[in-house]
Amino acid sequence: MEAMDGIPPQIPGYIFAQKLGSGSEANVYLYQQLSPSRQVAIKISKGMLDPSAAARFRSEANFMGKISSHPYILSVYESGVTATGNGYAVFEYSPGGNYKTFLESNRLNADQMLTVGINLASALSTAHREGIIHRDIKPSNILINTRGMPMLSDFGIAGTIYGSPGIGYTIAWAPPEVLAKNGGGNESSDIYSLGATLFAMLTGQSPYEYGYSAALGATRGKERGTLLRNIILTDPLPKLNSPDVPPQVERILHKALNKTPEDRYYSAYDFARDMQRTQQELYGHATPTTVEGEPPFPQNLYAQSQANIQVSPTAPKQRSIWVKPLAIVVSVVAAIAAVELAFAYVIMPNMDSVSDNSSVQIKNPETYDPENDSPDSAITTGSVPSVENLTGAYSADGGSVQFTWANPDPQNGDSYAWSMVGDAGVNPNTQGTTTTDTHISIEPADGSQTCIQVSLIRADRQMSQNPAIACAAKP
Repeated sequence: MEAMDGIPPQIPGYIFAQKLGSGSEANVYLYQQLSPSRQVAIKISKGMLDPSAAARFRSEANFMGKISSHPYILSVYESGVTATGNGYAVFEYSPGGNYKTFLESNRLNADQMLTVGINLASALSTAHREGIIHRDIKPSNILINTRGMPMLSDFGIAGTIYGSPGIGYTIAWAPPEVLAKNGGGNESSDIYSLGATLFAMLTGQSPYEYGYSAALGATRGKERGTLLRNIILTDPLPKLNSPDVPPQVERILHKALNKTPEDRYYSAYDFARDMQRTQQELYGHATPTTVEGEPPFPQNLYAQSQANIQVSPTAPKQRSIWVKPLAIVVSVVAAIAAVELAFAYVIMPNMDSVSDNSSVQIKNPETYDPENDSPDSAITTGSVPSVENLTGAYSADGGSVQFTWANPDPQNGDSYAWSMVGDAGVNPNTQGTTTTDTHISIEPADGSQTCIQVSLIRADRQMSQNPAIACAAKP
């Protein structure tokens, strides 16, 4: 029974809005959920479920339900069977579409790609630690949510590490070993597919379609797929050949895309860590990982970065170009390990100590009442994400510095604690304050740069454990 070309079936608690897309076995629709009131995407099988199709629907819902609490994995809310016998699964709605559509007219720069890559590698590491292999990572399976964040989706052909290998994959994004066996996959093949997807975010195409476009010509359909498969199996991995992409970034992608699985990253977590180190080296900041039980940054991130900026006078000029911004930015601190402790000292002049040394009270100079503020308003560190994309720039006249940042998970009552950081590290006499905005304008510090650090504070007084740090260089 295929009633999906007409009006989708009624699902109790949901009101149909519009069709979003279609696949080989299912359609995706936008519905309005009544309680809680929100828009959701509902994936509905095109026909009545036979036992194997029902198993696939249940499998996808079960897989995603185990890991969908991760901030970069699409949330699944529920699944079931309609009165007409069609299977359905209710997902978080991502109004930004997917990266396949995005890449039709846009590209990411290398810094943006590393941010997306760290987020997705964190999500993939979380799935792998649950024994889940995706097997079909590609731009169309990376959705963009309401906050512009990438969301790993479509675990429809996923399997467990020790389960059935499955046969689903997409040629352009699949590694050679999967193409040679006509299916299967493991953690290493997922790392390859993520690398191919990140490659495309810079170029708009999968690696071999980009590098061998002339050989592929105007072929289409099955003929193109066969030719592309043969090229991936037999020809060398193409180079990016882009002056806008630093060689360090190309090195990362080539490692993830190595034809030999054993020569790729050992894990998605290691992939994310290498991207962090490279982002810090090149751009003076690093996107935090979001892997349960792991710190958001490598312990020696700043120490390694400072070592990297000791450039020999005889070093190639191009390397100096890429590390120059880092020399300006990372002189603020000696090691990332100091960051977690430093924040307490930066805002200490505006704090009251409390008996629990994991709890401090931050006072806003504009609203602080020493007689009425109580220890109940104490702020504690907890599982609150760090702010992202913290950047700063001097005004045209040099009289002020504007810093902006993004909240990766905005919630009602959020505020931000910020303070300046000095050239020699954290200045214990620096005044700290809070704001509800995601931007500030401050007077420049003395010297060649102005640096601040920012932490997110929830309405329940929980604060991010690791503040973000950024510097603006004086023009």
